[in-house]
Amino acid sequence: MEWLLLSVFLIASFIVIYHHVGYPVVLKWLAKQGQTTPPPYYHRHYRISPLDHMLPRVCLIMPAHNEAAVITDKIHNLGAIDYPENKLKIIVVCDGCTDDTAEQARRAASQIENCHLDIEVVEKPQNCGKVAVLNEAISLCQCDVVALSDISALLSTDSLLVAAAQLSYEETGVICGSYHFFHSLSIGEQAYWRYQRQIKTQESSLGATLGVHGAFYAFRRDLFEKLPPDTINDDFTLPVSIVMQGYQCLYDERIMALELEQACNEMDFNRRKRIAAGNVQQAIRHIGLLNPKFGRIAFNFLSGKFLRPLMPVFFTLILISSGLLMQHYLVFTPIFIAQLAVYIFTLFFILLKKQPSWKLARIVYYIMSGHVAMAVGLVRYLTGLESGQWKKVASKDKRSRAIQN
Repeated sequence: MEWLLLSVFLIASFIVIYHHVGYPVVLKWLAKQGQTTPPPYYHRHYRISPLDHMLPRVCLIMPAHNEAAVITDKIHNLGAIDYPENKLKIIVVCDGCTDDTAEQARRAASQIENCHLDIEVVEKPQNCGKVAVLNEAISLCQCDVVALSDISALLSTDSLLVAAAQLSYEETGVICGSYHFFHSLSIGEQAYWRYQRQIKTQESSLGATLGVHGAFYAFRRDLFEKLPPDTINDDFTLPVSIVMQGYQCLYDERIMALELEQACNEMDFNRRKRIAAGNVQQAIRHIGLLNPKFGRIAFNFLSGKFLRPLMPVFFTLILISSGLLMQHYLVFTPIFIAQLAVYIFTLFFILLKKQPSWKLARIVYYIMSGHVAMAVGLVRYLTGLESGQWKKVASKDKRSRAIQN
């Protein structure tokens, strides 16, 4: 029994350490071997040029649910995008909005600085859910490239030109950009997003980025396959369906999406619970990506996306096995107590809906609260509590924003 418990402790500990430390180290080494220079893109400088005919027709689709607080800023941002106006179609789908999102969008589109945009505002009286909106809108598109973007994220002015340059290569199916925040982040959040951007960059150098930032990504229209209606993380499922067709999903940090809204602790935790449930769903549904025939994609999927939703299970195994081993080996006593202290500390601040004030404590809190959210998301998905509908959560600046819950 002692050897069984010790084996469980060592194996679970190895997997946790590998996922958090080993995988980034190995990925960094592999990325150096396959490092490539991103392709140059055509600089228009807002001038009509004979070269415009070489650019693909783009349809930018933006699902919206009660986004009146930010829709005007988004339309003005799109008015400054450098792309031929005759090759860009913008569709705003208001999905069961109960505020004046549609009216605000039309008003902003009619202003002189935006009147060159081809914007269509579609109002759906009933809340269909984001996935249903995407399936319908993308299926009706008559274009070369589809781009998806969150209403609350502003795009760099050359984002579509960069995306077009990347998608001009036949082997590229999806392109996404870097995700940044207008409001300052906590120490823990800053460390997390630096880590995420680094991972995306290194995965992209292998041509095997898995999952994208929903704030902005673009893909070839003819590669689109309808998403299952109950999909939670569409920004993983959609790109991966294209990757499984043999195309690359790449990350280009020259494309920048700037998040306008700042989430309070409760909103951030709820968002992470939803994403966690989606992580469980995608690990189950795309288990076929573990097939060795996918090469580096299989390696990235196993080391990152597949192991991530299982972390709460391994943490629990470490806690239980170290607790039972205390009576046999004294060395496990401080290990068990340290784990228990960290979990109590994390749960305390989650219930308090605040973050600790010390720098190191904030980093520990953000990491561990993510795993707590993952545990909750795992339970919610397995018990069928994820609805895939839009739900309003209060943000820090007292505004309301729609997120999928």
